[in-house]
Amino acid sequence: LGALPIAHLLEECGCPIFAVASIEEALELREGGIQKPIAILSPLPVWRTESAIQNNIEVPVVSLAQAQKLSIAAQKTGQNIKIHIKADAGLSRFGIVLKNHMEEAIEEAMAIAALPGLQLEGVMTHFTAADIPLGEQFNLSQIALFDTFCQRLKENGLQFKTHCASTVFTALYEQSYHDYVRVAALLLGLAEPLTRGIKTIPSVQLKSVIYQTKDLDTGIAVSYGPNYYTMRPTKIAIIPIGFADGLHRIISNKVSFMLHGKWAPIIGKITMDYTILDVTDIPEAQEGDIVTIFGEDHELQVPAYEFANHYPMSTVGEVTSVLSPRIPRFYIKNGKMLHLT
Repeated sequence: LGALPIAHLLEECGCPIFAVASIEEALELREGGIQKPIAILSPLPVWRTESAIQNNIEVPVVSLAQAQKLSIAAQKTGQNIKIHIKADAGLSRFGIVLKNHMEEAIEEAMAIAALPGLQLEGVMTHFTAADIPLGEQFNLSQIALFDTFCQRLKENGLQFKTHCASTVFTALYEQSYHDYVRVAALLLGLAEPLTRGIKTIPSVQLKSVIYQTKDLDTGIAVSYGPNYYTMRPTKIAIIPIGFADGLHRIISNKVSFMLHGKWAPIIGKITMDYTILDVTDIPEAQEGDIVTIFGEDHELQVPAYEFANHYPMSTVGEVTSVLSPRIPRFYIKNGKMLHLT
């Protein structure tokens, strides 16, 4: 959605630290002028240690073995690398396992903190976020497990910041806030509303424009395959967005977009660069008109999280994260639209 312009806005708002997925994303922010601390959330390739140190990028440590490699690499530069010890409180992804292994986890974390070349900045985890309300106890147990781990480390003399709350936990559990919260879908109003907790307004829309309209006779094939034939004299509209832009082909012939406050069904297979719509029932449709894929169009509304329901087992993060860089991003600030490239 545009990490750099959004990060600049957040920096103006006082955001104390930025979390990104990888060293490449961190360097994009640094090269774009972001001055605040940046932490990556995935393990750092050892050969990028010097780059992380030079750009003041904080990194997670997920095991003693990984920490030892980072320690050796950092010592070769003559500088310390800032680290966050990653605990596994239940997601079973990266980090030191806590459940049923608390004593071993504390011992491993203490060993990591003692390694030369490593400067402990934080202790972190990432929760599973079980469905509410059935998963309430599961969520609370993860928070308690992480809290115990952090408290034990502090009792052993370590000093550090803590962070564990993703979007769902930020919205629901104030006790998970700690020093930082890591808001993602919540930040831009992408997250599906929960039964309680923080509410947000959707702020992201995906729109396209009609490049051509034309009339087809009955029984005419539409798009590749073909797997669609017109059932009546049909007016079609071609819009310049396809699977190379992040639309999954699985929605072909199944989903409608919004145009002039009405529904325009997709007909035929979505192609790499284009999608064809049936606008027969929207006679006012013409070249240059705006088509809304998700967002608002007159009285119609399809938030991004609702659009995600069209994709099997999808989440709103998948819908937005696969949008191609070639789609222009437009930003509205204080009621004015800016086009940033």
